[in-house]
Amino acid sequence: PSGAVSEAGDCDDADPAYNPGATEDDCTDPNDYNCDGSVGWADGDGDGYAACEDCDDADNDSHPGAIEACDGEDNDCNGEVDDGAADATTWYADTDGDNYGDASAATTSCDTPADHVLDDSDCDDTDATAYPGATELCDTVDNDCDGTVDEDDAADASTWYADADGDGYGDATGGTDACDGPSGYVADA
Repeated sequence: PSGAVSEAGDCDDADPAYNPGATEDDCTDPNDYNCDGSVGWADGDGDGYAACEDCDDADNDSHPGAIEACDGEDNDCNGEVDDGAADATTWYADTDGDNYGDASAATTSCDTPADHVLDDSDCDDTDATAYPGATELCDTVDNDCDGTVDEDDAADASTWYADADGDGYGDATGGTDACDGPSGYVADA
């Protein structure tokens, strides 16, 4: 009869793309065009991505577009391991080696980059004597990072004595510590 053939085997007679002679050369297409009961498409880990596109078809956390994590694997299938990982740590450059980093020199990475630390509180990353909690010295540097230079309690502050009469000799009974001699004070007691 008209519209009929003597050969059977078409698995979808309403669509001309399906027939026993059709080719299946797209591994991302899950349709059985040649009606043989199998397809080129496979998804071994059940993540919804064809094995031919998935960089690890045995791991459903790894597929194109996955969120990269610090796990030593290429989760997003871009050919790079742990790049731009969501759980990467922020590290700060420590160029002076005092174990305190520069807040303006941050980088994120899964592993500690060379010369980087977790602490970002260094007030002068070019001077190893300047960091939070350092001993303040009379050296025109804010050694302890408190915002004040050469405080009166500096470890090497001198003792100065009041010289009320201006003769260059101070009163031994009352001294004050300071990096620089206050007005009206002398070093000689």
